[in-house]
Amino acid sequence: MGQNYVLINKSKKELIGFTHLPAGKARELAGNPVTAAITTWYLLQNSGDNILFVEEERIEEGFADVTNDVIEMLIQNGILQDNGIEVFDEDEPNIYMRRLENNWMK
Repeated sequence: MGQNYVLINKSKKELIGFTHLPAGKARELAGNPVTAAITTWYLLQNSGDNILFVEEERIEEGFADVTNDVIEMLIQNGILQDNGIEVFDEDEPNIYMRRLENNWMK
């Protein structure tokens, strides 16, 4: 089945979560053009910080989720395109996937 990960920045107490994105496991994060772009952008913007991947259930409290901020920066810079969301169950609208696309893969 595999382990889901989040990216944390211990220096700034921030995290990137992949819950509503099409990847979360090690191979998926590396192979998916959207999550690879998110991770690379964040690492480049925060060079020198103490940043690492941790297992999803090992997240400490007090970390601010900056995932949407990073995605918005990537959209503004023409790297990602937002194609809305896909809700999997109308009775549970919190179960959805963001339909993001990496413009460099077109």
